[in-house]
Amino acid sequence: MIFINRNKVKKPDVLKHGADDEHNEAHKHYVTDAYTKAFDHKLFKNIEVKKALETLFNGKCAYCESDVITTSAIDKEHFRPKTSIKDRTSKKSIRGYYWLAADWDNLLLACAHCNRTGTHETINDEEFVSGKLDYFPISNESKRAIYGADLTEEDKVRLLLNPCKENPETLIKYNSDGEILPLNGLKKMEEEMVETSVMIFGLNRSTLHKKRREKWKTVQLQIERIKDAYEDYLETSNKKYLERLIVEFSELKECKTSDKEYLGVSRFVIRQELSELRKILIAIKNI
Repeated sequence: MIFINRNKVKKPDVLKHGADDEHNEAHKHYVTDAYTKAFDHKLFKNIEVKKALETLFNGKCAYCESDVITTSAIDKEHFRPKTSIKDRTSKKSIRGYYWLAADWDNLLLACAHCNRTGTHETINDEEFVSGKLDYFPISNESKRAIYGADLTEEDKVRLLLNPCKENPETLIKYNSDGEILPLNGLKKMEEEMVETSVMIFGLNRSTLHKKRREKWKTVQLQIERIKDAYEDYLETSNKKYLERLIVEFSELKECKTSDKEYLGVSRFVIRQELSELRKILIAIKNI
């Protein structure tokens, strides 16, 4: 999971002009008319919204970073569920954040595995159920936002990472086996947020685990090639190794482009080697 800057994509016009009206209609449906059946929200389904989300998230799931345009079903995901909110323990439901159904800041792109409830396996073949769907856990129910309320207080007790709000890279780490974990030294609330997000989104399901492990190995091998080329140059002073270094650094840079799957892993591995890589870059610039 990586940080996504929502400002790089403008709010779709369809949400600018019709959101308030739809919010008011939904409020009338649930409160004034007291209907219990789900309100038919339509604006977020607009093709303009879909295209904007695909651009914003580079065609990848906001949570697991898997390519969703070419490999799986695309969900226009409501970070705060629009229809109902389910308690993970009791399974009881309360009314959702219907007034945020067409709110641009509440819309993300997600894969079916992260967003819909399903059974998955860990890397050790242990089954577990995950998928966000109607779940939106907070640590203090008295802070749950109601219609028209500011979300600031609720955000303080929110237990799911929002990649457009927090920078996940300051909160999570990976190991060479592909597992995603809380970063060392976090505050208790931050650690709980990471652990809850990993559980709800199913971020340690075996398929992701293996993909992240492959990504780790790919980036690590690229870094080793850079180190080897640098050592070869130091030993021989042969300019061909400088040329190779330029190519290898270019390949490493390619690993970090925003459209790549599991970019968080690539960045994490590179950060572990950043001091050595910078030393090599400075050395070859001075040659």
